[in-house]
Amino acid sequence: MLEALDPKETTWLIDQTTGELTVEGLTNSEIAGIAGDLLPGGASVNCARPIDVPPLQGKVSNVAQGDDESLQVFRIYHGSVVEGPGRRSVVQTSGCPILCPNCSVPETHDPRGGVRMSVEEVVRLLLDQAGAPRDGVTILGGEPFMQPEGLVRLVRRLKQQKQHITLYTGYTVESLHAREDGAVKETLELADIVIDGPFIAREAQRAGEWRGSRNQRILIKR
Repeated sequence: MLEALDPKETTWLIDQTTGELTVEGLTNSEIAGIAGDLLPGGASVNCARPIDVPPLQGKVSNVAQGDDESLQVFRIYHGSVVEGPGRRSVVQTSGCPILCPNCSVPETHDPRGGVRMSVEEVVRLLLDQAGAPRDGVTILGGEPFMQPEGLVRLVRRLKQQKQHITLYTGYTVESLHAREDGAVKETLELADIVIDGPFIAREAQRAGEWRGSRNQRILIKR
């Protein structure tokens, strides 16, 4: 069962590997007012928008479009501390039919963006030693549920590797369950945290940790 969590508190995260500080729940101006004499200037980040991580380009796996054992992937990166609990490795899938106004990653909307990769290759890159230490894997988009068969295979393989999974979707969990799609239902069952709902720009301020806007829910498996 997934239970909604509505975070209220400000969170200060120090990456023990890099020493970088991330503050969730405050604007840059508020941070400057609290600790401007101690810290350098901040950079605004939000869910699904990594800093200086280019999309995957060039090498394409030997898989065909529509292959259920593959995914169209926009980028893979490590060391995220804003897209789920702890320090995480992240895969960002390509393609999104929702097209939220003012989306922070419109470059991921094209379903042909990035590269086609086998699920095994995605798992290998996500669990690469370059991402250690990690507390789990986050899957976001784009919209991951545009590729339900490849997505469920990815989630199965990650759970076999005992990974904690945070999954973002612009759909609500209720609308996904209404599809009566076995791959979708299994994915929701296997995920440890689902963050659901579209991004709404007018609700972005004070969204709290992990969320892009206040309407989104953090649903945790109990």
